[in-house]
Amino acid sequence: MGSINALNGLGWYHGSVLKDHKKAVKYFEQAALNGSDDGMYNLGVYHLSGKHPNKPQRNESAAFELFLNASRLGHAAASVEVAGYLSTGSLEGVSQDVQRAVIMLTKVCEQNGHLGFTIREALQAYLQGSWQESLVKYVLAAETGLGLAQINAAHLCEELNLSYDCQRRYHNFSLLNSDPHPPTLLKMGDYYYSSSSSSTREDSLSLAEQAVSMYSRAALAGSPQGMFNLAVLVREGYVLPQSTLHLFNASRHDEPDSVMEKILGRCAQLEDENAVAPCSLALFGLQMGKALSSMTQNRAQLLLAYASILSIIVFAVVVPFQACLEPKWKAATQRGRASLGAQAVEENPR
Repeated sequence: MGSINALNGLGWYHGSVLKDHKKAVKYFEQAALNGSDDGMYNLGVYHLSGKHPNKPQRNESAAFELFLNASRLGHAAASVEVAGYLSTGSLEGVSQDVQRAVIMLTKVCEQNGHLGFTIREALQAYLQGSWQESLVKYVLAAETGLGLAQINAAHLCEELNLSYDCQRRYHNFSLLNSDPHPPTLLKMGDYYYSSSSSSTREDSLSLAEQAVSMYSRAALAGSPQGMFNLAVLVREGYVLPQSTLHLFNASRHDEPDSVMEKILGRCAQLEDENAVAPCSLALFGLQMGKALSSMTQNRAQLLLAYASILSIIVFAVVVPFQACLEPKWKAATQRGRASLGAQAVEENPR
């Protein structure tokens, strides 16, 4: 039988150092037959890369089965690979199961306490200004499915001006968590929305739908920004799905302005009352526009509106003007009275 660790070590040596993949696969197969999760994972990597000497074509199905078997034995990297396939459902014969993927990744985190040390080292490096070192450590933890590490890795990708793919990769990973952070949902929504403007019509509609999905999930989590973005999409002519409209007690039978008003109304309730926030301003503008629009449809109401506006203008101008002149008028009156009194004294001396 041989030692499992020795078989895996020989496999690594022949594959990585001697580049003798035929012998490397032989040792990994022996290790796998003896119940080695590392042997199963390494064989999966060979199938995935297409470097298996006996089957030199990429075979994701064979790789998935090996990763799945290794993950059942607690192999962290294999679990991450399996979770990736389950989260997307991109492999034929493998149904999408996001919940199962999240559970697998959660177990990886729980069973690998060293991830906590990696996160601590990443934070210390960040606080010391070593952002690139911090990014490397966060990425190591992020690849295991740790949501906190994924969010921080995406943030550092942005701060270090790395490619947008770097940011999107880890934001996208964090969406697989059972409770993704609203900022992550907003970031992915912005990505889909901006990509829709430079795509073909069919792709643009698909990307817009994904943007709506991201903003809706953020809104459901209580994000005012998510609600505001949905209102903007309605204004631009996008029809929201009924599941999203239901969040705001709206339906597809409602006029766009009515849908916007309901979304912005809910959003304004969540904003700080002491601050002038986007949703409150947008709601005020929408309501003012509707009021003016309804008045212009009736001539009598329009004349009344003009008269009211004129009255307000006159009041706003005349009252301050009177208030400004009143002290001068009183002073002039008093001077006049004093002058008359002096004349009376001169004309009627004692």
